Amino acid sequence: MVHQKMKVVLTFFLLLCFSTTSWAADWKDEFVTHLHNGAVYVQDKQGHDLLAHRIHDSFMPASIIKLATTACALKLLGEDFRFTTDFYITPDKTLIVKGYGDPMMTSEELAAIADELQEKGVRQVSGIILDDSYFSPHIVIDGIEHSSNPYDALNDALLANFSTINIRKLRNGRIESAEPQTPLTPLALEMAKKMRVGSGRVNLAHDRLKAVRYFGELLAAFLQKENVTVSNVANNIRLGLVPDNAKLIYQHHSSHNLHDVLLGMLEFSNNFTANQIFLSLGAKVYGPPATVEKGVNVVSKFLREEVGWNHFQIAEGSGLSRRDNVTPFEMMQLVRYLEPYKELFPLKDKDQFRAKTGTLNGVNTFAGFMPVDHDGEVRFVIMINDQVPSLYKFQLAEMLQRGLNGEPLGVIKNPAPRRRSQRVRRH
Repeated sequence: MVHQKMKVVLTFFLLLCFSTTSWAADWKDEFVTHLHNGAVYVQDKQGHDLLAHRIHDSFMPASIIKLATTACALKLLGEDFRFTTDFYITPDKTLIVKGYGDPMMTSEELAAIADELQEKGVRQVSGIILDDSYFSPHIVIDGIEHSSNPYDALNDALLANFSTINIRKLRNGRIESAEPQTPLTPLALEMAKKMRVGSGRVNLAHDRLKAVRYFGELLAAFLQKENVTVSNVANNIRLGLVPDNAKLIYQHHSSHNLHDVLLGMLEFSNNFTANQIFLSLGAKVYGPPATVEKGVNVVSKFLREEVGWNHFQIAEGSGLSRRDNVTPFEMMQLVRYLEPYKELFPLKDKDQFRAKTGTLNGVNTFAGFMPVDHDGEVRFVIMINDQVPSLYKFQLAEMLQRGLNGEPLGVIKNPAPRRRSQRVRRH
């Protein structure tokens, strides 16, 4: 009788185990069918694999490669690093500005600089020389197009407002700054002539001379607000190197430390900021001028030696390039590396995932941390290289979360139509 009961209990236990295993395999198999040309990798907090599909195949990452730029910057520069900009004066009252790639040189920052220069005794400026030699003048970021879109903005050592101008053109032909903190400059008026009626932020058309000139015009406008006389702004702003007779009068440290810069860069998936950091890393290690090649070498070396990557290629620091490729296994290594900085990952999809997204035409990626019922939180990587809508990554993540929670997967609803642009920046 006892033996009979034991057999019944054992049979029930085996059936339960078989049923549970079968169910687990079923939902995972079903989930994989929704990946198209894609991969998924999920690990629990202890590093145990919960789901792994095509994790050693290479995929284009799009903007999740910004996590690699982030990790390298944190290692080589530190969270408290601040970009600097140097200000010199010559005996004939020429003001010289030497830039080092500060991506956060905004109108607010320039206003503070003008106030500081006035406090240090600058009352008259006969001309402004802009030294952007810390970056090579021949930088070409693979994947950037010659469009007026802000995400195609130029990278340089000395730029203002993310190398863009925000202008409003009224129906009566009047032109205004679309930002109360930013004065109109001669270049802004010039650019507005080409605009239709309405507001828009446009980049400076990949014209290095215009982009650096805009920095000088803005600085001059803020100096004038501080009652500093600036002679003949239109003709006395030019590119050049710091002359031997120039005296350093002020070194400006950005009001934003690297932690805050990275936080904003990842939240808004800012390509300009990512590549400013990427280029600056190359110049820091190999010396100026900054080039794409130096940035590639520095970040690649870091990824191999510190994160353990072996089968990858990066061409720039933002994910714009279609030559970037990495495996889901390596992306998981990077997510684990960045776990101490988890707060840098943006909150996505109704704030339920702390993760970075990537979107290009034919590329949908998602990597970070996901809350689940039993394990509290898991690390996940989803990489798809196929024509799916930009919102598809979120629907897959929600389905994955349901599966991990032991719930029915449900179906993927008809998402919003796919955007025509090759880059969707804020996902």
